[in-house]
Amino acid sequence: MRHLFYLQQFFERLPSPAFIKDNKHKYIWINREWKKTYGLDDRKVIGKTDEKLFNDTTSYKIEETAIKTKKKQEFEKEYDGKYFRVTIMPIRLGDGTYGVAGIELDETKRYFNDVILSTNLKISEIIRELLLSNIESKDFFMELLIEKIHEKIKIGDYALLKNNEILKTYFPEKVCTKAMQKNDIKEFTVSGEKYIVIPLSEYRLVIRSLPNFLKLVNYITPIVLPKIENVLEKMENEAKRKKYYTTLEKLVEAVVSWKKIDIYSFLKKVLKDIVEIIPEAEKGTVWLIKDNKYKCVAEIGYKDAEKLEFPPEKTSYGKKIEKKINKGFIVFEIDNAKELVQTSPLADTFKKYGMFDEKFRPLLGVFKIGNKVVGSISIDNFSGINFSDESKKILELYVKILTNFLEDYEI
Repeated sequence: MRHLFYLQQFFERLPSPAFIKDNKHKYIWINREWKKTYGLDDRKVIGKTDEKLFNDTTSYKIEETAIKTKKKQEFEKEYDGKYFRVTIMPIRLGDGTYGVAGIELDETKRYFNDVILSTNLKISEIIRELLLSNIESKDFFMELLIEKIHEKIKIGDYALLKNNEILKTYFPEKVCTKAMQKNDIKEFTVSGEKYIVIPLSEYRLVIRSLPNFLKLVNYITPIVLPKIENVLEKMENEAKRKKYYTTLEKLVEAVVSWKKIDIYSFLKKVLKDIVEIIPEAEKGTVWLIKDNKYKCVAEIGYKDAEKLEFPPEKTSYGKKIEKKINKGFIVFEIDNAKELVQTSPLADTFKKYGMFDEKFRPLLGVFKIGNKVVGSISIDNFSGINFSDESKKILELYVKILTNFLEDYEI
């Protein structure tokens, strides 16, 4: 038994959990570090097996092999967010039978490093594969990227969000809604389930929070995010370049086609071009003032709007437009559009077209010849998205061109 005494003295000085078990896999001794790691004392451990203590039978077969072969065995285990490499050694006990002694080395840091490296390599490979597919849409790229990560890295069910929009989800909507309120990597709870939200540029990835996931995410995201952002930036720049040339082509086409068709057909064609070019645009109208009345002469998405006409004093947005024009604006976005159209004399008409929606966003352009307003163009969005400076600039170019053209007509 002296050798067991010396072994216990040696194990007691180790900074790692250590134990001795008998030939029936029951604990007969544990060191201080083992008690500290598992939060159990001698009274609750001695005489019990791992199956009894932790409902775990993993160690049984490995210890049995060590006893039968009289050779050292090793395996890995996870407990309370830590990862251990366990070395099992067969030892002769005082009664002549063989039991085992074990040392559990904390390899959590190595485990994390291996997972981080492996995940980084896999995601890099997925990005390379997707880039070979010549994907032009950022949303489509992100959807494919996350689905590939789901397949190859086994992140489990997920949701992919963009701003306040759900692109794809395996979770209830209330999970996505709560995730939309998070701007950093955060763990949150919905109906007793824990989730993690991971911001990726203008997107958010939501996954279930499993043991150590939050810690892993905090390590991996700063490494992977720049790669994703780089791809998204390149895609955005390429999209801008294409949009620039498309806009230029449309503008040239507008100039060339000027006077080849009547003014109303021309305005309808130009409105169609503008709605196609400006990404936030969903609908639109063009209005001209004739006989002291606003008349709709072109529409996209507003059925029968060309039948509408009304005096200038009954404008959709009241004094809001007048103030903007007086300040020298020819293109401007209308804030609080819903509140303004609700108080308009034409409120019933605007309600029919969905303009009471909280998400209604109009971008207005004014045709002004000298000091006289001769008409306007409205480019509308119903998704709650504000128009970019680039979109405003595009509309401003068209407004200037159309204003010059309208000078040739008696409106």
